[in-house]
Amino acid sequence: MKIKRTANAGVLIETDGMRFLIDGVCKKILNYEETPKDIKDELCVQFPDVVMFTHYHDDHYDKEFSLIYTQKTLRSVYGPEFALCGKMGNVKIKGVPTRHIGKADVAHVSYVLHGEKCLWFMGDASPLDAKTITEPKPDILVVPYAYVTTKSSWEITKSLGAKHIILVHMPPKDSDEHMLWQAMEETIGKEKILIPAIGEEIEL
Repeated sequence: MKIKRTANAGVLIETDGMRFLIDGVCKKILNYEETPKDIKDELCVQFPDVVMFTHYHDDHYDKEFSLIYTQKTLRSVYGPEFALCGKMGNVKIKGVPTRHIGKADVAHVSYVLHGEKCLWFMGDASPLDAKTITEPKPDILVVPYAYVTTKSSWEITKSLGAKHIILVHMPPKDSDEHMLWQAMEETIGKEKILIPAIGEEIEL
């Protein structure tokens, strides 16, 4: 499985001969970075097989890209009101309704992809909601900062049993006004997680 971080909180996943983009194109909001133009252009030249969004905040979602994708491919873009559940090639996909961190009125869905490996993509779901997902345990867990910045949330994250934890949705270190990097480093100590830069690809 190849996982490339393409956005603030999103990734392009290549597995079982399919390419899945989740929260993978976004706008800039506050101190969270937008998808670089070269990455967006690449995604528009070779469109993913499936495009999914967990919710419609600008730091996770790009309406313009979604419209281009549907017009050019005639495929649907999946989101919280129309979450994909089924099978694409050899990959089982399930959209799991979850509660947005701190904003209960935001429609939100997390995704489980189960092919060669099982990946959970949490989006902005509350760590407490992660405990309620009954799908196969993840080999790979993709999470935002809230899963690694407090002792209680980090214990939940570890309890999910993932072999690999990928952290996204972190601001650049030089514009981290809420000190999320410091909180993360103090919380996880010497334990290992993966923190790819935007544009970086990991093979697991």
